[in-house]
Amino acid sequence: MKLANSNFVFTTKIAIDKENFLEVREPTMIEFQEIPSNTKDEDYSAKMFKAARKLIPRCIVDSSFEDENGEKATGAAVWAEIEKSASLSTRVVNDWLASIPFRADKNATASA
Repeated sequence: MKLANSNFVFTTKIAIDKENFLEVREPTMIEFQEIPSNTKDEDYSAKMFKAARKLIPRCIVDSSFEDENGEKATGAAVWAEIEKSASLSTRVVNDWLASIPFRADKNATASA
């Protein structure tokens, strides 16, 4: 199944700065259901951001960050640090959501 994940699951690499990055996968179908769909809702942006904040720690598949022991940091640990900055966390969420090919006509490639 690893082959299927690497060939069909879309990921995007988000630069945090010149040295640090996150690689974030698209949500699964079950996770996708957590994302609000009523774009006419006046609170849509706030609901979308709230849903993305909950999803993104699960969707971080790689990063340049390490824990206290020099091991690869978990997505949850990485997100906990990023979320300490409102500007950075907002940029990461916006970049991630903008990169996901939700529409069939959007140009994107799966991770390799």
